[in-house]
Amino acid sequence: MRILIVEDEQRTALDLQATIQELLPGAVFLGTLDSVEGAIAWLRTHPMPDLAFFDIQLADGLSFDIFEEINVECPVVFCTAFDEHALRAFQVNGVDYILKPFDREQVRRALDKVRALENFFQKRDGSLEAKLSKLLSEARQPSVKTAFLVSQRDKLLPIAVSDIAYFYIEHEVTFLHTFDNRRFILNHTLDELESMLDAKQFYRANRQFLVNVKAIVEVEQYFARKLLLKLNAQTKESIVVSKAKSSDFLHWMENR
Repeated sequence: MRILIVEDEQRTALDLQATIQELLPGAVFLGTLDSVEGAIAWLRTHPMPDLAFFDIQLADGLSFDIFEEINVECPVVFCTAFDEHALRAFQVNGVDYILKPFDREQVRRALDKVRALENFFQKRDGSLEAKLSKLLSEARQPSVKTAFLVSQRDKLLPIAVSDIAYFYIEHEVTFLHTFDNRRFILNHTLDELESMLDAKQFYRANRQFLVNVKAIVEVEQYFARKLLLKLNAQTKESIVVSKAKSSDFLHWMENR
């Protein structure tokens, strides 16, 4: 089994590798990465591992940010000193969640769970990799939202998703903005909205904006190899796609 570790505490990473090696002598360790940026760069340029262990809180952000930049197809065991991220861990590719300081038994249970998945798929037609990838893909595909009910004074108005140019965050409040430049408050985070909407129609440009492809009229090269999006709807600020995410965005634009 080819294993990748993403952990910014060197001693913890070494302890984890030693524990895995003891429990799984045939394991091949592909490397230890200590940042979100480093993990994204590595995953973009290397074959996908069979299993990854991700610390949640890294020096430059949460490891969940990795999933916003790249399609992580392998199962992931999350490691953290806090348990408030448990639900989100299982909304991505999480197959287990172990709390620091972890012990041998926690790691053993996580590996047993991964092996149980392997055994299940090996009994069925097709390769393990293809079956596991299909399972994870299906798990990430909820029913697509087609409309939202929004409040306006004492009324509830239905807003069709096709009428929405983008969603955005302002002062920790989520808004939807329509093509005719109306805006309404929503009781959803952008992470939740991203999981509700058709990924071919909406793209998470950055932490603040989730954009409808039909709203994008122009893409400009921007400072430091970032991209600047021009929309056919008003925005209070510029919508910039990061350098790390620019290739993925352009691929999405061409291959929806």
